[in-house]
Amino acid sequence: MAALDPHIRGAERVREVFARVRNGDTRVADLYADDAVVAYSAGGRVVGREAIRAFYQHTIDRLHPQPQLEAILEAPPLYVAVVDVMSSAARYRAVDLLTLNDDGIQSLEIYSQGSAPPSQ
Repeated sequence: MAALDPHIRGAERVREVFARVRNGDTRVADLYADDAVVAYSAGGRVVGREAIRAFYQHTIDRLHPQPQLEAILEAPPLYVAVVDVMSSAARYRAVDLLTLNDDGIQSLEIYSQGSAPPSQ
């Protein structure tokens, strides 16, 4: 089944992922194909749009991430996003590898490294 926001395509779909996360919007999952996969640190893996929605809900509730997209490298169907993420717990630098198709985001692999947030 196709993503629920089919009019958002290519690099714009990638940008929208980070905008929705920044806004605390779990509709970020609507950008994914129904059978999409998200892989993240230490072997974590989430399969399916509703599981991805729960993953984002948990992440947003726990970390309040504020991702800032620094660059997108495009080689459709592959997109690489370089992201700086401040959260309530740490600052993360991430490289995200996304595979898109006509159904939306088919896969996201997150490679990140974190550090303590700057003292205020």
